[in-house]
Amino acid sequence: MPKVKKRIRPTKEQWHELNRLLDDVVKIGHTNERNCRCIKCTKLNNYSKSIGLLDRGTTDAGRWDERKLETKHRHEKDAIKIIKLAYQGYSREEITKDIKRSKNYVDKLIVEFQIEVKKLKQGRPRKK
Repeated sequence: MPKVKKRIRPTKEQWHELNRLLDDVVKIGHTNERNCRCIKCTKLNNYSKSIGLLDRGTTDAGRWDERKLETKHRHEKDAIKIIKLAYQGYSREEITKDIKRSKNYVDKLIVEFQIEVKKLKQGRPRKK
């Protein structure tokens, strides 16, 4: 059985230094930035790694950034399929059946990529 690495808790002085660096980052407004490369964020990142708080390899490893990119690429591929089908004259319902995606998803992509889709006529047919 592999030996589990014991996590070492930072000292009180290290916590104070970490809080000071966090305050600097909050002052410049980079609270929700994941991969910021500015001086203050880099200092905070390096210090938290050095005291053992940020072990990126075991917790994150860039997994969420990869997932975000994968979904973006999937949306772009689906949008291309929707554009091709819309150009052929398909309606929204026919497009959803053809690419096997939900109606809400297709509607979201149509709005996001500003795709023009043929609209079905609504209402009763005219009498002659």
